[in-house]
Amino acid sequence: MKKTLFATLVCTFALVVCASAGTRVEAKAWGKVQTYDVRTLAPALAGHVRELVALKFTFRGKDIHHLKPNWSESSLWQPDPKGHKGFTDVRVMLAQKDLAAFKSITTDSSSPAEMTVYGRVLRDFDSHYLFVQLLGRNAVVDPNGNANIGW
Repeated sequence: MKKTLFATLVCTFALVVCASAGTRVEAKAWGKVQTYDVRTLAPALAGHVRELVALKFTFRGKDIHHLKPNWSESSLWQPDPKGHKGFTDVRVMLAQKDLAAFKSITTDSSSPAEMTVYGRVLRDFDSHYLFVQLLGRNAVVDPNGNANIGW
């Protein structure tokens, strides 16, 4: 009886930790994830609405705006490798609970390190703009192919 109760408590705790750790993506959807850099995705954002994407960038924008009760808006940037156009950006939305993790990303435009975030391309019909809803920077794939994305 004690062993069964203990096992039940451990399983419940594990489920709570996994649920709070991030967003679960089913194997079928995870298998379709495409990786883009900001320069490639920015001009083609409208063609990727509702898609789950991996987005490569080098720094985040300094400005973060609290737009809705539980959401903030910012941007991810990448320099033009030829130096002709300067920089390219993509607008992103993130949950307030993820704000501290997002702020840990560098704002240094000379940063050479390329980073990856995972998110879903969406359209805000009220404001008429496209953005990437950020889900996190880390993805852990289980043996069944399902992914858990978190910060």
